Amino acid sequence: MKSVKIILGVLAIVVATTFFISCDENTAQEISEKVTYVKTQKVNEEVISIPVKTSGKISSTAETKLSFKTGGIIDDIKVREGQSVKKGQTLAVLDLKEIHARFNQAKDGLDKAKRDYERVKNLYKDQVATLEQYQNAETGYNVALSNFEIAEFNLQHSKIEAPASGKILAKFVEENELVAPGNPIFLFGIKGKGWKTKVGVTDKDIIRLKIGDEAKVTFDAYPEVEFEAIVNEVGEFANPYNGTYEVELVITQNEYKLVSGFVGKVEIYPSNKNAYLMVPYDALVEANNTDAFIYTIEQNRAKRLPVKIKHITQEFAAVDLNEKNIGEVVIDGSAYLSNNVLVQVVN
Repeated sequence: MKSVKIILGVLAIVVATTFFISCDENTAQEISEKVTYVKTQKVNEEVISIPVKTSGKISSTAETKLSFKTGGIIDDIKVREGQSVKKGQTLAVLDLKEIHARFNQAKDGLDKAKRDYERVKNLYKDQVATLEQYQNAETGYNVALSNFEIAEFNLQHSKIEAPASGKILAKFVEENELVAPGNPIFLFGIKGKGWKTKVGVTDKDIIRLKIGDEAKVTFDAYPEVEFEAIVNEVGEFANPYNGTYEVELVITQNEYKLVSGFVGKVEIYPSNKNAYLMVPYDALVEANNTDAFIYTIEQNRAKRLPVKIKHITQEFAAVDLNEKNIGEVVIDGSAYLSNNVLVQVVN
């Protein structure tokens, strides 16, 4: 009798255990199959040009540095920064005491060499002087003439004149300073010329650019205006200090007053275009730098896909995705999704 009770008790425990296991499995299955309601939006593939964004200062396309041919002490600076000048106007003059002395010395040397040459030439005609004496006198005269021409040239270039009508963009020295030959004195911009800007881009961007690519430039002075520009030069070597490559752009459209030194925000549009999926921002999940995820729907189940963000517009993110044939993406409810969960679209 006691054995029967034991057997019945064991059977009861087995039945109860089986019942609870069955209930747990049914509950887990019920939870796993719980429907998540989502909203979706159709996405399109577009062929676009991803812009290269950078910045740089503008300058005149005809800027030049003006300097003295000879060194010396600056006697007079006749203009100021920002002043407009006319062609041929004197801008600065050196102290000419030493230069005049060298000019007079060369002139006197030329006069003496000329007298000696004429005297020896006449003596040579009369067969009194030798051919060697005549040739030496001729050589002396030519050397003296060259020295005089050098002194005269230095005297003429001991003042700086405006090479054309334009504006003094910068002044680098002051009066009574001692300057070396060729030392920049002014930065001069020719009137009526265009504007350019030089920018630095990275190695991954320089290979996308070429001469003729279109660009847009904006300045803080005109925040609502986009100035059209084109790529004029593309650098072939990296700057040794920052590792960037220099690109020069010329502003092609300008109806506004611009000033050398304005800092412009530049967007360059490479001529080479690629196809990208235009995804709404709400569809991006777990975005980290350029990496993110999106959810699509396949047979009423969520499918999680990794994407690479290539560009951001005002409404969409252009993403690179191996699977191009995607009709819709989840834009609401994706925070509650995981891969392969059951979903229902309630657009």
